Amino acid sequence: MGKLKLQIADRLTQTAARLAGGAPYRWTHQGRCNLGHLIQTVTGLQAARIHQVAVQSQGEWIDHAANYCETSGLPVDALIKQVLELGLTLDEIADVERLASRKVLRWLPANRRHLDYRHREDVILYFETWAEVLRAEVSWERDPSVAYELNGRPYEPPAKPSRIENALDENPASGYAA
Repeated sequence: MGKLKLQIADRLTQTAARLAGGAPYRWTHQGRCNLGHLIQTVTGLQAARIHQVAVQSQGEWIDHAANYCETSGLPVDALIKQVLELGLTLDEIADVERLASRKVLRWLPANRRHLDYRHREDVILYFETWAEVLRAEVSWERDPSVAYELNGRPYEPPAKPSRIENALDENPASGYAA
């Protein structure tokens, strides 16, 4: 699991670096938008080709992810499949377009908590932060005693929800007697 997370982190870092280096960005172009740039990194395809494939199906990347079918044979699903094979989930794919993952947003610098998904600088920050979150998770999984900082704060994994195995049934009509 750690190796997969580190591969995703590397692709996110590569994508952020390409964007920071001036790669053409336009949120309304499905090959030059947030996910379009990540797909460029994952597949090696040019933005124009990614856009051409994506517009053959109706909607944005959020819609493509929601309608994804592994066996559809649609070219857009083949692109999504390559991103899924990297290790992302359909929810994460949808979150990339709106920079919406709570897992990432939680760790943004205090002065940059409100991102605009249509601005290059915010996309770069999101990708860089997400990559660091993944690296922190791997570090934590390997050795929780080693401190890892994200944007000046010590990393702590999100608390897992507690589960009550055998809840007490207080309804006498249920027939359950304690």
